[in-house]
Amino acid sequence: MNKKYDLTILIPGIRTSNWLRLYNSLKTSCKQYTWELVFVSPFDLPKEFKADENVRLIKDFGTIPRCVQKAVPFLNSDIFYLTVDDCYFSEDSIDYAVNLYKSKCNIKDVVSVSYGEGGNLMDSKYWTVAFHPDLNRLPGIPKNYKIANQCIINKECFIELGGFDCLTFEYMDKPIHDFMFRLQKSGGNIVHSDKHACIATWYPGEVGDHSPVHHAQVDHDEPIFIQMYLDPDILNRRVKIDYDNWKQSPAVWKRRFPFEIPSSYEELCVKQNYDFSNVKK
Repeated sequence: MNKKYDLTILIPGIRTSNWLRLYNSLKTSCKQYTWELVFVSPFDLPKEFKADENVRLIKDFGTIPRCVQKAVPFLNSDIFYLTVDDCYFSEDSIDYAVNLYKSKCNIKDVVSVSYGEGGNLMDSKYWTVAFHPDLNRLPGIPKNYKIANQCIINKECFIELGGFDCLTFEYMDKPIHDFMFRLQKSGGNIVHSDKHACIATWYPGEVGDHSPVHHAQVDHDEPIFIQMYLDPDILNRRVKIDYDNWKQSPAVWKRRFPFEIPSSYEELCVKQNYDFSNVKK
């Protein structure tokens, strides 16, 4: 029988060189609760994790939403924190967010976990639709709704609403907005955690390994998302979707892996000639 944890930290990622530092920061960020760390990745766990029973890898070569969707039913906890692998976590911040979840949330609610990118810390107003012109101009999105790009959520709630639309979107930004709008339409609430949990490296445009993500988000996902939410009645028809949609999404994300699949992140960077000289820390 699998061990049960209070929380799963779920990370779809490829940057295996970051994972040990990330893991060590989790030890200081979450001290009050038991937790497991689950990576979903095309690459194997680094050898440093061999003795850590609370670290697992689920292998997948598909899009980032597909990776999340595939993993969630196999998490060994009732709630999970969806985050990224280009960051480290601040002390006690996950404990703070979980305490907030336990005191303020029911099964339909989520905690929006604050984070920063490129050294910038976002103000609490950032996590509202009203702050973002690209969202608040769309008639299908209520102006009083909130967003939660990194969140703590109940696993069964995520599955019940169908999770992410893996057939429509390739990257995380638009499907997680779509999910949070569907959740709020279903009666769920987003509770904001004002303690910054992590600072992520920011790879703008085509810098570093970001090119597939950039083009997936800007060229593919964004036009579809805009067209979807230009419809003022979209959320009257779109709350629950088919959770198993990920099974019909491509097994290999061709935007990331246009040719053969490399055996490691380092090999990927070399073969695709990624340039990290302009990465903003």
